[in-house]
Amino acid sequence: MGNELREFYLDLNPLNLLSQASRNFAETMVLFGYMVLFAMLVYKIVLFLVERIKPATDPAHEYNRRKMVRIGLTLVFGIIYLPVFFSSLSFLPTVLGLAAAGIVISLKEVWLNMVGWFMIMGSNGFKVGDRIEIDSIKGDVVNIGFLKFTLLEIAQDARFEQSTNRLIHFPNYNVVLHRYFVVSETMDFVWDEFRIFLTLESNWEKAEKICSQILNEELVLVPELVDAKIREMSKNYLVRLGKTTPIVYTSLEPEGLVLLSLRYLTPIRSKRVNRILISKEILKKFKEHDDIHIYSH
Repeated sequence: MGNELREFYLDLNPLNLLSQASRNFAETMVLFGYMVLFAMLVYKIVLFLVERIKPATDPAHEYNRRKMVRIGLTLVFGIIYLPVFFSSLSFLPTVLGLAAAGIVISLKEVWLNMVGWFMIMGSNGFKVGDRIEIDSIKGDVVNIGFLKFTLLEIAQDARFEQSTNRLIHFPNYNVVLHRYFVVSETMDFVWDEFRIFLTLESNWEKAEKICSQILNEELVLVPELVDAKIREMSKNYLVRLGKTTPIVYTSLEPEGLVLLSLRYLTPIRSKRVNRILISKEILKKFKEHDDIHIYSH
């Protein structure tokens, strides 16, 4: 029994398997398992040491650092492990056969995913933290891999831009096959506009003045910040926003109503909050004046 255990140990000993000039398929798979476990152990140790030496300042920093460690160790272990596997010539035809079969089956998707990855990483692509819309789905980019990227989904209602807390995975070839819209961190603000209907008897001039005053008082994006972001984005794109200050448009509707359209720039992730703040201020101010009446169906 002791000899059998000793022989079993020697057969599965990673150093013994590594020293063999020729290995069969089963031995190679066992050695592969050892190598994967060793790589995972090294990855955990490296992350532990990095975190002890220099803790991450925020979740984004930690995410980027972990991703760089994974990519770096994958390249290092890939370079180290390949000669070990291909040193066994008896296993080489099997590897080449399986690789050829996989390439034949998934060649189109793989190549498109690679092209998509290069497009994403290019100057006209996007990065983690950007908000994009692709194939009628909107979300924040939370991960970009070589074959797929992941979005944290945003609700379809364009008025609020609220997260649904669902992750959606897209193969990278979607950026090749579909149009996509990007709100990058370089210019992370959008125009928001909502409407207020007043009765024809209302003092619309006073209402317009109140709304304009509230927009300027509650303005989140100061002009200097907007101009700085535009200059930064103009390094790659010819951007002209024109008027960037908030404005109130007044128009007469066919139903005999007066329409006030409030238009202003807002950070995209603060869109709903700013709407709420501005709406509350308008309701408070209008309540103080008996000659302003909001139309309700």
